[in-house]
Amino acid sequence: MGVSEADSEGFLKDPATWSEQHALAEADRLAIRLTEDHWKIILAAREFYLNTGVSPSMRPLVNVAKQVEPRLGSSLMLAKLFTSNTSKVVAQLSGTPKPSDCV
Repeated sequence: MGVSEADSEGFLKDPATWSEQHALAEADRLAIRLTEDHWKIILAAREFYLNTGVSPSMRPLVNVAKQVEPRLGSSLMLAKLFTSNTSKVVAQLSGTPKPSDCV
């Protein structure tokens, strides 16, 4: 696997270079302390991307969260974990491309 290299917004240029170390470093940069709940969503978002080729925007992310852990499956709960820029931050941490709902 190559070295994780991100663009100016923190999205990996090559999602295949993602590692847990990348997630930890990006979380530190964003001042987010990763918990078990964060990891469940990060890994589920990566799996969604690997299966579909699409980085999950907010609605699919909520659905993914519901499947992984029902209590995490709301936009409010995800915003508490990942800030109000939920899908963007999840993509940055999971090493997936910028979601379509990010401007």
